Amino acid sequence: PVVYEDEHLLAVDKPAMLPVHPTARYHNNTLIKMLQAERPDAAFLSLGHRLDRETSGVMIVSKTRACDRALKKQLQARVDVTKTYLAVTWGVPDRGDGVRTFRYERSIELDLGSALRVKMKTSDAPGALYAATVFDVQEVLSGAAGASYALVRCTLETGRQHQIRLHLATLGAPVVGDKLYGPDERAFARAADGELTPQDLARLELPRHALHAWRLSLPHPITGLPLVLEAPLPPDIADFWGSLTPA
Repeated sequence: PVVYEDEHLLAVDKPAMLPVHPTARYHNNTLIKMLQAERPDAAFLSLGHRLDRETSGVMIVSKTRACDRALKKQLQARVDVTKTYLAVTWGVPDRGDGVRTFRYERSIELDLGSALRVKMKTSDAPGALYAATVFDVQEVLSGAAGASYALVRCTLETGRQHQIRLHLATLGAPVVGDKLYGPDERAFARAADGELTPQDLARLELPRHALHAWRLSLPHPITGLPLVLEAPLPPDIADFWGSLTPA
């Protein structure tokens, strides 16, 4: 679905499970390939940023080289750029004293102790990448056996790989459906090989992690006018949240 479009850029609501770029595993069924197929007369289409394959939500695609250059400079500098996500978590994140709206700082680096080469970990090592996220718990509901779930608004101050998912897991409230930072990291490899078991699916509760790029606000890369792009919570996450009961 198109969220916004003008002569310079296109913003779409990326579905979950759709990779953004061709990779060794995914060749044609990618966001950029689908857009190129749908718009064969487009002279230029370039993704301005990335989202994980399982993450849904707002993505900006530049339609001109000038917009592409300006947008990427903006996103790298992060001046007047706000990226806000919605996540559903197992458990309720807080600051450690019960406060549920807070800023969390923990640096991040690749987890060399994991057999999975994409997994990150929090670290105080000198070479770790600084990372900060603002969390705001919107609502808390209950599931089976009284387990707590939270709907969390997550605003990025930095844009590190897996930042939101790792920070929430470190706080003891991993994202529902997260195969890498959830109850069993080996589920990530089984999912990649199409070998998730019924037990895996029952533990994960959703076939993808419940993380959605809800809002991206920034000055328009060419005109400078304020631009606020939003994608509503998709049905799979909304239906899961709607299946829970008041805490």
